[in-house]
Amino acid sequence: MVLRIENYIQPKHMKYLKNKLTVMVALLMVTSNIYCQSNNEVSDLKDFSGIWTFIPPDGSNDTTFVGIDIIAKNLNIDLTYWKESKKCTVLGANIIGFAHSHESIIKLSNLENKGQRMYFYKNNLNAPNDSIKYFEEASPSCFASFNGIGIDDFEPSKTKNAPNCLFFNFNGRDYERWEQRSHLPNYIVESLIKQNRKDWEKVRQLLPHDYKMVVNDKAIIYSQLETATRMYILKNDVVEINETKGDWLKIKYYIEKNNKDTGKTIEGWIKRSDVE
Repeated sequence: MVLRIENYIQPKHMKYLKNKLTVMVALLMVTSNIYCQSNNEVSDLKDFSGIWTFIPPDGSNDTTFVGIDIIAKNLNIDLTYWKESKKCTVLGANIIGFAHSHESIIKLSNLENKGQRMYFYKNNLNAPNDSIKYFEEASPSCFASFNGIGIDDFEPSKTKNAPNCLFFNFNGRDYERWEQRSHLPNYIVESLIKQNRKDWEKVRQLLPHDYKMVVNDKAIIYSQLETATRMYILKNDVVEINETKGDWLKIKYYIEKNNKDTGKTIEGWIKRSDVE
């Protein structure tokens, strides 16, 4: 492994080391050394698309938040759900892309779908062109890996059906780990719909499925159109929308217990009037 020296910028997602106020302030740039992998392995942006949960490192005792990243094509949104207030902080959507370790970024069109370093820029609709001087860096650039690609000492999980994972390295020492999940947690969708509709609209544009909240006291589940079952979901339950037919919605309801996914789901049809 060859050592390369880069500028060091405070990591993007090390929230477990920061208090809530510090997380929200602007990132400060400092000078140090970064040692980057250089084994010529590259990551592909298409592998990064999805919904990802931040996994705090061993020894972390900060349980005040849940971190979620949503990546769709070249856009990224960062969600932080604060357990005490039950509110979400939403950052983005940001423009992301790759470059190789030895390349300099002059304009956004220099970013590629494959590379070793990922870059994050805040969108600027008023920019006259795509020169990066018109785009604020939304987060430090970093070594980015899908399932450990390009990490010399990475050993894949031996667990059967282990989720895909992302690794980000901002300082040459510590890797942030994110694991892929199948859906956005119900309690986060509920928080956004109830408390922050503007941010919810930004988030839903990057999701592979839309979500709705039940507004009636009870929504009957139908196995087929007009064929009712004995199952139902309740007011404020969140459902994933998989298909629409006239006044009917085909839904999937992810069963959570104490804000944890049980791995169980309910699928069927409900009336469109049951949700908003």
